Amino acid sequence: MKNIQEDIKSGNFKQAYLLYGEEAYLKVQYKNKLLKALNPDDDTMNFNHYEGRNIDVKELIDLCETMPFFADRRVVLLEDTGFFNNKCDELADYMKELPDYLCLVFVEDEVDKRSKMYKAVKSAGYICEINRQTENDIAIWAARIFDYNGKKITKANMSYLIASVGTDMEVLSREIEKLISYA
Repeated sequence: MKNIQEDIKSGNFKQAYLLYGEEAYLKVQYKNKLLKALNPDDDTMNFNHYEGRNIDVKELIDLCETMPFFADRRVVLLEDTGFFNNKCDELADYMKELPDYLCLVFVEDEVDKRSKMYKAVKSAGYICEINRQTENDIAIWAARIFDYNGKKITKANMSYLIASVGTDMEVLSREIEKLISYA
């Protein structure tokens, strides 16, 4: 995750990113940060979003070969494609010679680290595995949210909140938002 933040700060982006793992909240956060940095003007001409397992790989490659229109790069977001669990040799082979103007962002729940696609993304860019956070990490994250909003929470209350709500960051963020709103 640190590498993504460094890329965003420096403006030097890889040609491919893979975000995967169990923690959906962090995946969404990093996906949004990365897309905002790659496509700051919200350019719809040079941004494409594909979701699901029924993506025509030949059509995708044709799109990737299309030069960006009045922009430095073309950004393609691919979510829950299954490319990393099923054979997708054609796209994996294409990734060996990606055009300089192209940035592919993959967001998946599960991947097979032995797959040809995983290895292709690893050689062309950066892979970020985002797993569930420890209770201590979640407590620190939650305390920062409270602090940012001018609120304080004791360690005992934080432990009680996490014990009551659980460690799912999405659910916890909604509960924290409620507490901040009504405190």
